[in-house]
Order: sequence, then structure tokens, then C-alpha cells
Amino acid sequence: MFHIKSLELVHWDYWQRIKNIPLDAKIITIAGQNGSGKTTLLDALRTLFGLDCSMGRTYKHYARHSGQQTAWLRAVVDNRAVGKQLSNRPFRGSGFFSDDDVTLFCQIQKNGGDWKRQYLMRPGNVEIEEVTEANDWLGVENYRKRLANAGLSPAMAKVLALEQGETDKLCEYAPRQLLDLVFQVFGDKEVLDAYDEAKRHQRDTEEELKRFEAELDGSRANLEGLRLRVANYHQWEGLHKERRNLQEEVLPSLEYHEAREKAGNIGKQLREARKPMAQADQQLTDKRNEVARQAKALTDAQQQETLLEQESTVLQGRLSQINAKLKPLDSLIEQKNRLQKLAAEAGADVADVAAQLEAKEAELAKLRTARDAVSARIASDKTTISALQGKTAMPEPDNVRAMRRALRDANIPHDMLSDIVEVTDPKWQGAVEGVLGGYASVVLLENASDASAAYRLAEKERYRHFIVPELVTAQQAKNESLLSVVRFTAKAPVWLIEQLARITRVDSVEDGAKLGNIEEWITPEAYHRERRGGRSLFVEASRYRFGSAGRTQRMDAIQKNLPSLEAEEDKYTLQISKLVSETSALKARVAGVDAVKELSARADEFDEAARNAVPLRAERTEVGGRLGELQSLMKNATVARTRADTTWQNARMALSEAEAGMRLNYKRQLEQRSDHARALLALRRQWRHLPGEWRKPARRQALVAQHQNAHQVDLRIASLQASLARDDWELDATVIDQYQRLNDQLSNRKQETEERRYQNNRAIEATANARGAYIERLRYTIKAYSKNIKELGELANIEVHADPVKLENDDLLLSQAGLHVRFKFDGKGPIGMNDGEASGGQQVMKSLVLLIGLLKSEDGSGGFVFIDEPFAHLDIRNIQLVGEFLKNTDAQYLMTTPLTHNTDVYDPSELTLITSKKKKDTQWAQPIFVLQRRQSEQAAA
Repeated sequence: MFHIKSLELVHWDYWQRIKNIPLDAKIITIAGQNGSGKTTLLDALRTLFGLDCSMGRTYKHYARHSGQQTAWLRAVVDNRAVGKQLSNRPFRGSGFFSDDDVTLFCQIQKNGGDWKRQYLMRPGNVEIEEVTEANDWLGVENYRKRLANAGLSPAMAKVLALEQGETDKLCEYAPRQLLDLVFQVFGDKEVLDAYDEAKRHQRDTEEELKRFEAELDGSRANLEGLRLRVANYHQWEGLHKERRNLQEEVLPSLEYHEAREKAGNIGKQLREARKPMAQADQQLTDKRNEVARQAKALTDAQQQETLLEQESTVLQGRLSQINAKLKPLDSLIEQKNRLQKLAAEAGADVADVAAQLEAKEAELAKLRTARDAVSARIASDKTTISALQGKTAMPEPDNVRAMRRALRDANIPHDMLSDIVEVTDPKWQGAVEGVLGGYASVVLLENASDASAAYRLAEKERYRHFIVPELVTAQQAKNESLLSVVRFTAKAPVWLIEQLARITRVDSVEDGAKLGNIEEWITPEAYHRERRGGRSLFVEASRYRFGSAGRTQRMDAIQKNLPSLEAEEDKYTLQISKLVSETSALKARVAGVDAVKELSARADEFDEAARNAVPLRAERTEVGGRLGELQSLMKNATVARTRADTTWQNARMALSEAEAGMRLNYKRQLEQRSDHARALLALRRQWRHLPGEWRKPARRQALVAQHQNAHQVDLRIASLQASLARDDWELDATVIDQYQRLNDQLSNRKQETEERRYQNNRAIEATANARGAYIERLRYTIKAYSKNIKELGELANIEVHADPVKLENDDLLLSQAGLHVRFKFDGKGPIGMNDGEASGGQQVMKSLVLLIGLLKSEDGSGGFVFIDEPFAHLDIRNIQLVGEFLKNTDAQYLMTTPLTHNTDVYDPSELTLITSKKKKDTQWAQPIFVLQRRQSEQAAA
């Protein structure tokens, strides 16, 4: 392998141009501060030799730093012959160069937005200016191939690509990896290629032999098939004749017979289908009469409810008048009672009276707050009752009302889920309310195309309930599911229908427990069991929201609870009135009112008020009693009107469904009659060509008795068709000649197969010989490498031993073989390549021994090695050992080291290159300084 003599850099990184950097020395140290360009210089050499840069960098990284369009790398390398024969020049085979020097060029140019590199070789010492017009530039791959012929093989390139801090990587190789690397460097490529070619040829001959044997077996099978074809020819002829008779005569006659029979049956069915139509007309008339009757009942209920409301209004007005008359009289009587009480307590202490007044006023404020809450509840319930009676709109939460308004403003037709649900069984109203209560405000879009617009509005309004565009028509369930008691008046979400269909109705929790843990069920009291467990979904009747029955029950519950709320309000009113009187009395006493004097002065006024109040109270009691009766009567009238409305709606829906079914049946019957008429016409046209003899009833009946029907004939024809479609039927009379020819071909193929078997045996023998040559070359390679590392170990005072490699004439054993190397340092026990027992310095020494062993050639010459900071993390003693070892080997070393006070790192160097950091205020970095050891020092060293 060649050595490097000099290097020139042009526009590489931050160096403008550095000419003729001397490298013609055995050991070269590149020293400088961190970041001064030591690794940059080594990457220039790596790029020049077609290798990858270190630390993930590329040549483009360095080329763009200069800001120029072109960068150059130039090196002069040694091409002197190794030994006495001139044919041993490294570049003799790369370009037939016979000069002692060869110049290598790398030009890096900016091509568009990217960088491109190309290479050139010239004999002698040639300057850059002499090759600017060259036209024989090489690509990276061709250039690497020429360097490989000069000794820089791909394996050596892999070794030279070791980065900073990775000089111990060779120690980490597995024995098989190390053996492969050694053979790539030392092995004879022709031997390896011959072995691979022999194995490939053997595989080809084996595949060809298998193919010939398979073809031979196929020919034998074909010959047997030809013999069978002669035997089944007559069988094929009989089956063919039977199939033709069935297809051409029997099948048409039976098809005609069955077509006539089918047409007659259809006509009979159409005549029978007229009878249910008459019955359906009568049922439709009954349903219309029922709708009229239910409409009259609804009108009567509405009139009764209106009369009761009118009477209640009159009585309430009369009660208001009585209360207006009684109010001043009751006020006078109350004043009399207050004054009498004040007169009795006139002697109390004024301070105590003030304290009592403060306590009474606090209690009064608390009672008024409680009464206001009850009054608000009563007003809300009355509003709900009015809405349920159809007098006003149903109150809704603010967010639902806002969302409805937004959808109406956007002209998006929709319904709420509570608008389309009807519960057909009042017993299960509570269960349905519990399951669907959380979905009452779900918005159902009439048009799925409005989904995007509705979603935007819901996002803007922050509407927390679902917007559902995909709706389906729910079918009425006939099972025991919760869906069977629910009727949807419009299309509904499919997921809701499926949820209701999954829930089974049970009468009690005990019945539900019998269904097991998989079944989902619910009781009339809304206790629900699902896969997560059981819980109560009970909803108070006053909060029901689904269906007319739910609204009726809700109104009944609210009306039933309303008297208790009004009684509670009256109780708070009496307590407030009492406290007002007491506080007034206390205030009067505090103000010093003379109650006794006032009672005496107003005695006649108070007596007159008491006499006048007696008849008015009696009249108020009478009116109030009648109002109480009316309230109960109005409640019953409202329930009756609601039920009548529900019954009328159900009757209307049943009538509508019956009419739709009637129309559908009538339309279907018309279509069937038309189809029947067309079928009769087609029957006449289709079978017009059938001979008259075949259409006679006697013959048709005989065919039916023999073959049953056309389907059986089709089955027989299909069976015959399947039999005749087999590949083993013989149709050609020349089959005997074919058999003879095939027999002759079979004899010839047997001879060819025997010839292929002979060639395959020869290929197996050739493969064994090539494997033997490969094993011999491998043994020689291991022996040469073991000798190299042993000699290098002696130079470093290290005992190196390579374990014998078991090489046998077997591909599996060859693929598993590995090279195990052991080292002894300082007379201690042997250690392996990477067993963790070596120190940092010993790791470096082991890697250098393995590395330089790869570079040594048979004549003792070595190549060049890039080592980035080999002395990192080594103490003084190990630095000295590594230096002595490097001086005793024949390779050329280019090493980097940071500036350090330990001058031992410079001891083995014959040439030292000093790099400097680029200054901030300059465009280019300083040149590289060169220190060369004097010859006397070298001799002393």
C-alpha cells in the first residue's frame, strides 16, 4: 500500500489555500486547540481518498464554509515499488503509472443548489493549474475501485473511517466479524469468487436436474392418460348422445309444461287475492267511523273543560270581590285585637320591647324569603300546567331555547327527541323517562345536508346535547324489549333504537336477576341493569317529558302537588301576617301609643266591622268550597280531554296506516296482474316454435312421469356436462399415434435426465474442490494475520495469541467460524478482545495491534492510518507505550492531539502540524505551521 507525501488544500473549510503540507514522514502529529481544524484536516484526507467524513459531517459541510464555488484537494502519494520488482508499484494496476510519485485530485463544485465531487489521478507531481481542463474525471465508485487496486481496499477504507474516540472499535468486533474483515483484507478474491461460482453452478445443476425429473414424471403421467383416453371414448359418445336428447327434446317440452302450469297457478292466486281486498275495505270503513267517534268524544271533552274553566273564572272574580270587602273589615278587627294586646302589655319595659322588635323583624324577613321561593314554584307549575293544556308554549331551558331560535333563524328544520316519542303503555312511562331523560334535548335534523351548518351553530352556542343528522324509521318491536312500548312519530337515531331494543322489560328486580349478567333489563320503577352494573333511573312524575301520556301524568302530578304548595304558601302568609301585626304593635309601643285610649275612642267602629264581616265570611266559605270542587272537576276534565286526544290521534294513525296498506296492496295487485298478462303473452310467443306433437298433454304427462320436472332434467344435464367436461375424455381417433410418439419422447427424456444427473455429480465434486481451496486460503490468511499481530505484539511487549480456527469441509461450520485473539499484558493472565478486563491504554494497544496487523503486507510494508486523538484518557506511562509501539511499526500514522502540557504525546512524531483557530475579524483561517524533528533527534530517538 502507498504512503502520503504531501497535501494541498484550496477553499477547504476556512483555509484559503495551503500548498504542499509535508506528510512524508512515518509518524505525523496534528496538534491544536479544540476547534482549530485537526479533524477538518483528517476529513480532507478522507474525502481525497473517497472515504466518509467523521462525526456525521460530509464534504459539503466543509465546501460551503469557504463561500466559494469550487474547492480542491490535492495529494502526492508514494508509488515506489515494494521490493525489487517494478511490477509491485501500488498504482501499476490502477492506471499503469510507473512514476515514483502519483498525484491525486478531488474537485468539489457547486452544481445548482448542491455540491458535487469528482476525482483524477496523474503520474508524477502535478499542480492543480495543470488539470483544470482535464476531461477524464472519475466518479466516486470508479475512483474507489482504482484505489482498491492500489491497496486501499473497502475493508481498509472501513478501518480508516474510525472516528474520534473509537480507536478501540476493533476490540469490540465479534470473532466472526474479525475473521470476515481479515479475509477481506488478506484473502484472495479469485479464490472466494471461484468458491461462490462453484456453489452457484451446483445450485443451478441441482435445479435443472429437479426440473428434468419433474418433466419425466409428467410425461409418464401423460402416457398413462393417453392409454385411458382410448378406453373411455365410447363412454363419452353415449353420454354425449343422452345429453343432446335431453337438451334438444325433453327439456323444452318440460319447460313448456311447467310454464303453462305456473301461469295457471298465478291466475288462480290472483282470483283468490280479491277476497281479502273486500274485507280490507270493510275494516277501513270501521276505522273511519272510529276516527269520527273519537273526534266527537274529543270535542265533548274540550267543551266540558271549557265550561268548567268559565265557571271557575266567574267564581274567582266573585271571591276577589268578597275578599276586597273583607279586607278593610279584617284590618279593623286586627287593629282592635292588636290594641287590646298592647293595652294588656302597656306596662312592659321599652328596652325589652325594642329587642323583641328586632328579633321579630329578622324572623319576618326569613319567612318572606321562604314564601317567595314557594310562590315562584307555584307560578312555574301553573305555567307548566298551562303549557301542558295547550294554552301556552312549553317552558324550556335557556340553552335549548337559544339553540332552537338559532336553528329557526338559519332555516334548518328540526325536532327535539321529546317531540317524537310516544309511550304506548303507561305502566312503563317511568322506565322510558329514566332511560331517555338525558336525551330529551337531542336535536334531530330533517335534512342530513344541514349537519355542517347545525354543527357550527352548536359550536357557537356551546350546545351540550347531540346534533343527529342520520335518522331511520323505527320498526315496531313485538318482543319484550323497552322498544316495544315506544312509538316514534318521526325518524329517530339508529343508536337510540338499538339501545332501547337491547333493554328487556321485567316486572321486578328478581325477574331481572334470573336473566343473568349478560342481559340488559329494566323494571317499571326504572331500576336499570346494564354491563356496568345496576342503578335507579327514577324520575318524578312531575318531570315527565315524553309523549302525551307522559305530559298527562306530569300535569296530574303537578296539580296533585299544587294544593300542598298553596297550603304551604298560606301557612307562610299567616305567619307573616302575624309577625307584621306583632311588629306593628311593638313599634306602636315603642312610639308611645296609648292603646287603651284608642280602643275606647274607636269601640263603635270596631263593633260595626265585626258585625259586617260575619255574612261575608260565610259567603267566601261557600265560594271557596265550590272552587275546590271545580278544581277537582277541571282536573278530571283535563285528563279526559288528554286521553280523548290520545285516543283520537291513535285512531287517526291507525286509519292512515290502514289506508296506506290498502293502497299498497291495490298497487301490488295491479302490478301482479300486469306481470301475469305479460307472462301469458310471452308464453305464447316463446313456445310458438315448439312442434305440436310435443305439446300434447299425453306426451307431456309421460315425460313428467319419467323425468319429474325440468329441474331434474337440468340436474342430469349438468351432471352429464360435468362428466363430459373432464379432461380425460378422448375425442380424437389418432390417440394411438400420439401414444407411440409420447413413448419415444419418454425414452429420450430418460437419457437426458441421466446426463443431467451426471453433470450434477460433477458440479458437487467441483464445489468440494473449490471449498477446499477456499479453506486453504482461509487457513493461510489466518496464519499470516496471526503472525502479523504476534510480531506487532512483540514490538509492544504484549504477548498476542490467536486461537486455532476450526475449518472443515462444511458450509455451516465455515459460516460459524470465528477468530479469537487473546492478549497478555505485563505478564498477567490472558484477556480477550472485549471482555471488560483491559484498561483504557490496553484497549488502545489491542486495537492498534489488530489495526496495524491488517495493514502489514507480505513484504513487511504497511499503509497509512488516521487516528483521531489516540492518547485521549491515557496516563503518561500508556502514552509512552503507545508511542514506542507506533515507532516500531512500518505504517504511516496521521494522529491528532489537543494542545497539552504532556509533551510525551509529541515524542514519537517526526513531523508536527500546528493548527490555529480562525479569528472573528478575518475571512480565512491562519495557515498550518510545520515542525519537523532534526535528523539527530530522530536518530537519538
